[in-house]
Amino acid sequence: MTSALEWHDLLGIPWKLHGTSSAGMDCSTVAEEVWRRLGHDPPASSPFRADTSAGHCDEMATYLGQMEERFERIGSERGSARRVGDIVLVADDGGMGRHLYTRISERSDVFLTTSTKSGVIAVRGYVIKNVLGVYRIKEAAA
Repeated sequence: MTSALEWHDLLGIPWKLHGTSSAGMDCSTVAEEVWRRLGHDPPASSPFRADTSAGHCDEMATYLGQMEERFERIGSERGSARRVGDIVLVADDGGMGRHLYTRISERSDVFLTTSTKSGVIAVRGYVIKNVLGVYRIKEAAA
């Protein structure tokens, strides 16, 4: 079982597309920060930082699928995300086109994500709809 993850300091960090610091983050960089705090050296979780990105959901799912040495697809329903650090990829969440939620607690169904208005927020899993896939970062090979 994973030890408690410190995450409360992330709450309220402003939303910034492709932001990677306390000055601003988006949903994929929140996932990366959670993975760092879990002791991983995470790959970029989003292909959208590339200048060639069109920003489509299919692009994100394809990227995660191509990163099979680093990510494992563990399901297609939110309930598959049971470990801290599991991510849920959703389609058209509030008009955002694509979005990630990162599980932050094994004991309660709580995820971190971002909102353009509120920045980094914690939400209960039941609000997550339109799931495209659930992914888990793989442990680094020894």
